[in-house]
Amino acid sequence: MLDEIKNQIEGATEEANLLQEFAEHLETASKSKNDEYKLLVLDENMKMWVAIESSIKNPNNFLPQNIKDNLAKLSKYVEQVTISKGVDMTESYFQSLANINRQISQGLLDSVTASLAQQEAYYLAKCGLDLSEASKANDSDLLVSALDNNQRLWVMIKTVMNNGKTKLPNDVRNNLIKLADYIALNTIKIGQNLNNDNRKMIDSFISINRHISEGLLGHR
Repeated sequence: MLDEIKNQIEGATEEANLLQEFAEHLETASKSKNDEYKLLVLDENMKMWVAIESSIKNPNNFLPQNIKDNLAKLSKYVEQVTISKGVDMTESYFQSLANINRQISQGLLDSVTASLAQQEAYYLAKCGLDLSEASKANDSDLLVSALDNNQRLWVMIKTVMNNGKTKLPNDVRNNLIKLADYIALNTIKIGQNLNNDNRKMIDSFISINRHISEGLLGHR
């Protein structure tokens, strides 16, 4: 499930970047007298919107339904304008398509940020609960599984913090990165000494997860 969420987030971020890129191409094409270039830009822009429309039809797409509905409508609009106007499209139409790309790009990034915060908060709490149950049961197999899932979650959080696209303040990002490194280091230590009493360290993981989960929901 974590891999699926990560893939969807990366996919939405890639779409947002492409929308920004094609907004610039459309603005350049609007002033160009080269019909072949105009046609190429319009065709590639429409293909991108068709791909976006296909992605939002995926039942596992995490975007809210109202956003998916709006994206579907905009995709149809882009397709209609592109086919009906073609290279004879006026500069104002090119600018209109470029503006749509920019606005939706920012909207996608905002939705990704909100959805990621919600998903991370849930899984932080879930991983904390799994760690607690494994520790109380004194079951090494359950503990290894819980530690592995918790570490994978924190690796994903660190990856997102390092990509520079999050709107979280720098001090918050840096703290989350440090926590991810702390958890990674101490997870290895626990794994190397499963027979030792690691309850204090595991309790610190649970506490970190709980506080960060609450903080993410509060920030959202």
